[in-house]
Amino acid sequence: MWQLGEETDAAAFGCAPGDIKINVPGMIKEADGKFYKVGDDGQPLTDKNGDIIYYTKDNKYTYSDADSQVLGHNAPKWTMGFQNSFTYKNFDLTIYAYFRWGQMINYEMLGWYDSTGKGNFPTYFNYWTESNPSNDFPALNANRETKSYIGYGSLNYVDGSFFKIKNITLGYTFPERLLKNAGISKCRLYATITNPLTVAKSHLLKDYDPEMNGALKYPLSKQLVFGVNVSF
Repeated sequence: MWQLGEETDAAAFGCAPGDIKINVPGMIKEADGKFYKVGDDGQPLTDKNGDIIYYTKDNKYTYSDADSQVLGHNAPKWTMGFQNSFTYKNFDLTIYAYFRWGQMINYEMLGWYDSTGKGNFPTYFNYWTESNPSNDFPALNANRETKSYIGYGSLNYVDGSFFKIKNITLGYTFPERLLKNAGISKCRLYATITNPLTVAKSHLLKDYDPEMNGALKYPLSKQLVFGVNVSF
């Protein structure tokens, strides 16, 4: 977000502190509040007279489709899982964990953000104020048209990289000498917990499981199961 003290620079893009600061490819800052853009050849863009086109508060830069950028991909660059089993006397412990790294997800919850402040949306959105210069969400403005708000369409795209422990199973097998008189050849008690821990790279995914790839309809719940295996 544009912050306090950046009013002069923000004005060259028709913005003010609290608005989204969009990265414009090839944009060069020459002085406070004065920018110019270079082309693919690295040379400054010029007008029909050959003069460099400068962007200031009086000649604001206008965003266009040419400024579109690829934020990332929904397929992770890295995926890895590992399972470890441990035994000690009659106890056994199995842990399965994995991670997905280098992917973008469309987090539907963030799409509920209403930049006008008029709609109903979760109160925990960390939007910009003078006393809270956040970079998560732009300042609220009742006079702003959400549909035309620059950058609004990408607010709900976030880095979905995460590490999680998928499940942990702890078991105990009773000694055969304790089961012989009961006619039982083997008895094992166990407890399994599913989805006990998830660590997301982005703080915007707090309290959310990114394994769902941004969806909200069917959450992945934590489960705790107790069981017994008996053989006669």
